[in-house]
Amino acid sequence: MSNSTDGKININDIIKKLKQGEKTPASENEVNEFINRNLSENQANTVKNVLSDKEKTKELLNSDAAKELFQKFFGGKNDG
Repeated sequence: MSNSTDGKININDIIKKLKQGEKTPASENEVNEFINRNLSENQANTVKNVLSDKEKTKELLNSDAAKELFQKFFGGKNDG
């Protein structure tokens, strides 16, 4: 995965790879690093809790808010 010039994960790189159809644009460690760096401790724990539970993740991906984001980023494509 390509990184920004400071060696950190760039969300734009993740989005670009998703648009290209890559199923695993980032490793678990890279995702955790991104979450920890960009969210408060409480927010990071909440996100990690949701992502660690397959049913919670499915529910989140099928929410109206997620559908709107997929529409904006990918023209409506939601393969999650």
